Amino acid sequence: MKRLNKHIALVLLISVLAVTSCTNQTFDSKPASIDIPPITNQSEALLNLFTKSGDYINGVESPYLISAEELNDNKENYLLIDTRYHEEYAEGHIDGALNVDREMLIDFLKSINIYQYHKVIIIDNTGQASTYITSMLRAIGYGSTYALKYGMTSWNEKIVNQWSKNIGDKYSKYLTSEPTKKNKKGAYPTINTKGKTISEILEIRAEKEIKFNFAITIDKLVENIDDYYVVNYISESRYNLKHLKGSVWYQPKKSMNINKDLSTLPIDKKIVIYCYIGHQGSALVAYLRLLGYDAYSLRYGTNSFMYNFSVKNKWPLFNTNDMVNNFELVTGSVPSKEVKAKANKIINPDLNFKRHDVILPDPSEVCD
Repeated sequence: MKRLNKHIALVLLISVLAVTSCTNQTFDSKPASIDIPPITNQSEALLNLFTKSGDYINGVESPYLISAEELNDNKENYLLIDTRYHEEYAEGHIDGALNVDREMLIDFLKSINIYQYHKVIIIDNTGQASTYITSMLRAIGYGSTYALKYGMTSWNEKIVNQWSKNIGDKYSKYLTSEPTKKNKKGAYPTINTKGKTISEILEIRAEKEIKFNFAITIDKLVENIDDYYVVNYISESRYNLKHLKGSVWYQPKKSMNINKDLSTLPIDKKIVIYCYIGHQGSALVAYLRLLGYDAYSLRYGTNSFMYNFSVKNKWPLFNTNDMVNNFELVTGSVPSKEVKAKANKIINPDLNFKRHDVILPDPSEVCD
């Protein structure tokens, strides 16, 4: 019996050694890799994506805005993000609004569960920058994002009214009824990022462009008018009535498409878009900058240089009596002392935009 047991043990030992030996040979592991072919023409890929996935910039709702009245009625269900300088935020903000620097905004949105909110509201002083930011966020997938129309100016009369300080008829002598022809169709801009997928390319572009000072004042435009290809983005009948000399008419929500006139925009010259109040132009500029165009928005649109003409002809315009409300303002460096809005539950102090020794720029030189 002892001999039998020894024999069995010897057989088992040989079997184990054999299996171990085979295992070492069979499972000699190597690092796994997934080879993703590079996108050779990134700009074309983005254009195809935007065209086939709803063409958001030319949608009926574009630009994606929310009025102060609607925001006031529903702010408990919304995520409010105030992108102004921290000093401005501390002087008065909407209850529950978080103060987040636009450079940190994409990382901030990725760090939270935004689906618990009906809408994400981007806030600035005048609605110009918030519309630009909103358009860029929608392009990368944040489809529930909206900009506060006319910005904090529309929320409370205590906020400095940058609108009333920047509208007028200073350059009415530059108006004409003579049309200017579009460029001939040409090439699209070239984009080169380290992104391998469409989503990576878009996010890289957005992270770069979201902080860009994309707006231009009427003073700077007129001073250097020959340096720009000026796009008039209002109705054709109104363009034919009066427009800025040298500006070229493009049909709103139709022309800026690969099947229409997008390729007539120059890739070797700065482009300025102007609409009625600046919101539509800001949204379009975000889209164009993602695609690689050197585009800018004219702040306050036609309101900045032909205001009285707009009033007389009942064009869209900013009117203090109609646009400015007297909704609640909260002061201080945090969203509110009481937890009223859901947004307070996800505050991350490290993401707040805190500049304490900052000289605020002239409002006419910033893009809010």
